[in-house]
Amino acid sequence: MPLNPEDSADEHRVIGGELAAEALDEPNPTALLAECFGRARPVLRALVAGVEPGDALVVATDRKGFPVAQRVLRRPRDLPRAVVIGRHNRCALSIPNDNRVSLRHVLLTAWAGDGPIRYRGYDLGGRAGVQLADGKRVPGFSLMGHGLVSLGRTIVFVLAGGTVGVDLLDGSDQEAFRNLTGLDPAGSGVRLAVSATSEPGVAHIGGDELREYGGYRGLDVDARPQPRGVLRLRSTKPSGRGEEVRELELDSRQLQRGLLIGRYSDRCSLAGHGRNLSRVHALVTEESPRSLLVYDLASTNGVRPAGMTEGPSHAVVRLTEDSPVMLGHFELAWAPGRAAKLH
Repeated sequence: MPLNPEDSADEHRVIGGELAAEALDEPNPTALLAECFGRARPVLRALVAGVEPGDALVVATDRKGFPVAQRVLRRPRDLPRAVVIGRHNRCALSIPNDNRVSLRHVLLTAWAGDGPIRYRGYDLGGRAGVQLADGKRVPGFSLMGHGLVSLGRTIVFVLAGGTVGVDLLDGSDQEAFRNLTGLDPAGSGVRLAVSATSEPGVAHIGGDELREYGGYRGLDVDARPQPRGVLRLRSTKPSGRGEEVRELELDSRQLQRGLLIGRYSDRCSLAGHGRNLSRVHALVTEESPRSLLVYDLASTNGVRPAGMTEGPSHAVVRLTEDSPVMLGHFELAWAPGRAAKLH
């Protein structure tokens, strides 16, 4: 089982002390994005035309509109699709030449309903953050069907495949940009990509509406946090010090924001010792009152269903009270109605 060659790399390197000194810190960041989009649009139209209808395309470009990475997302079925975006070469969408992008910068999840695919993105703690089309920095975002976000000097476009995506990009550059973002280059309009904490018409989804979105859960930031039991992280290869177990009491707000697990204690809510864990290994969210979802964050040793410590990693695994999840050789278990033990 491999360990972690990533440890020699800086998880969120900043060159020359610069953080966000250009591009989206300008007086009109939307105009700069519109200019980039105008240069990228012919290539984007050609790319989405080759994607099957119902599927989606995620494309990263530099500030000049030149594509640097792309990924086709098949329409989700039982579980959501997941794409980790960052500089690390294990990321599903690897950004090679932007030193403002962290090794693991964003987790993009895609959920199928009866209509367009719904997306939610989670900022994984990179210093450059995630910015929407008007330059607003957000810890997470939501969009329906299409949109764009900025990471450092990189623009990430999310587009529907086939004729839907081609039609979206028709017309003048300004018309197509408004179709994609809801804004014109001057910044006026109603932004389509929003902070995940302010989803219009979604925050109180429940019952049949929840099923319509295939398990997608809107956020209700005004609701009081509710207990969600305990997460337990246990090494299946105990050291000479005996069995090592870490426990964390959960609440609904932690799961809405996305809970990080790994060795990096300043970024991970549940941190374990052992080089079989990556610095930032997995993210946990709530799927339903009876199940959580565990996403692999381009880790070295992977995320797998219970009992599997080898073989291909899974992008997302469902975690229930009766079905733990393996993070490398660490077992992650969930007890929905219990409190953490005092040590």
